[in-house]
Amino acid sequence: MATMRIERPKVGWRVWLGWMLASIASGAVTLTVTGAMVRAGSPNAVVVVVVFGLVIGASLGITQWLVVRRQVLWAYMWVLASVMGGIVIGVLGFAMGGPLGGPLGGSAIGASLGITQWLVLRHSVSRAYVWVLVSIVGFALGLSAGEAVGFAVGGAVGWPAGGTTLGVVVGAITGGALVWLLRQPVPER
Repeated sequence: MATMRIERPKVGWRVWLGWMLASIASGAVTLTVTGAMVRAGSPNAVVVVVVFGLVIGASLGITQWLVVRRQVLWAYMWVLASVMGGIVIGVLGFAMGGPLGGPLGGSAIGASLGITQWLVLRHSVSRAYVWVLVSIVGFALGLSAGEAVGFAVGGAVGWPAGGTTLGVVVGAITGGALVWLLRQPVPER
């Protein structure tokens, strides 16, 4: 049986920086949108968490795809995988009756996005299972830090500030892991 070898461009600080910017943009957009819903008096917390899941899934999927499209086989599926992870976040929030917060909520968000993204990543990197664990840790720490900053800043600016902080923490952690994974040998097919 023939094996397929993937040639990948050199991976380094540019990939990490692109990943950081994608994560920051997504976090800021997501919490700005959901914050606007809360400030406008959204009648239902479940609706807010469903919108959160859809916006973070779609925005991460699109912005991160711009970074991984030259690095990952089937990168076009990254957007779909991220949106599916966002849908899982919305369903979890619906089942729980409201927003998922703190380290536990961040872990759930990281697990749902990490597992769905792993389905794409596993075709391009060895040890892709690490992605799920790193996503869980990144989102647990990122959501906790984002909430702390958002509450400290307060008001209308608190939401985007918290989202930016979420993006910085998640992007730094998952971006570092992504660079490490992309430097690993490519799985033979």
